[in-house]
Amino acid sequence: MYERGKIVSLFREEFVVMKKILVVLMCSVLFACSSTTSDVHQLKGPLDSASINGLKLEVGGDNIQLTFQTDSRIFSLHQNADDVKHVTKLVAERYGFNIVDAGLGEYSLTLISVVPDGGECVTGFSSVMNNLSYTSSILTFGILPASGEHCLVVTADLYQIESGERVLVGRFSSDLGRIDVYAGANEVDNYQLTVDRRDEIRSLEVSVGGLLNLMISEYSFE
Repeated sequence: MYERGKIVSLFREEFVVMKKILVVLMCSVLFACSSTTSDVHQLKGPLDSASINGLKLEVGGDNIQLTFQTDSRIFSLHQNADDVKHVTKLVAERYGFNIVDAGLGEYSLTLISVVPDGGECVTGFSSVMNNLSYTSSILTFGILPASGEHCLVVTADLYQIESGERVLVGRFSSDLGRIDVYAGANEVDNYQLTVDRRDEIRSLEVSVGGLLNLMISEYSFE
């Protein structure tokens, strides 16, 4: 069984590598595109969700930050605030929460910000490879695509509702959802141009799932 599991794991890794190679080749023709291996269905795994099964949860957020700005770049989501809340509700339902309207919940999840981080989460070997690809793209005048990566950072406050009063449990953050981008050196940092909406949604689902995993692991609903 161990050897079989090892073979399956190696096959999955090779599949991911091959997929990235194919995406790079496609982007050499299409000039700019994105890809993601984020999958919220693989995230939940063996997590014990008995404590939250059927728990009434409100999902809200009046002024959700959807844009991240650095000294020279602005990264904005394709999704609007209502889209983000809708995706969050769908993921929470998959985990077993009972999503209810405001005023009817036992807990309330208030989204503070949902932003692409502009690649700040990328470190080590991945960062070196991105820099090399960027240099190659400049030297070849954009014929070879540069590569980059965004993490979608979701931050939210969790409240417990007791006798109509909201009591803050804590603030939580997750950046598990990732998007790979491939484009010419002058375009690789253009989030709106390079990132496909479907890749963004899949990555958002994973970051929301990571947020819920963190809350559950810290016994926030008990």
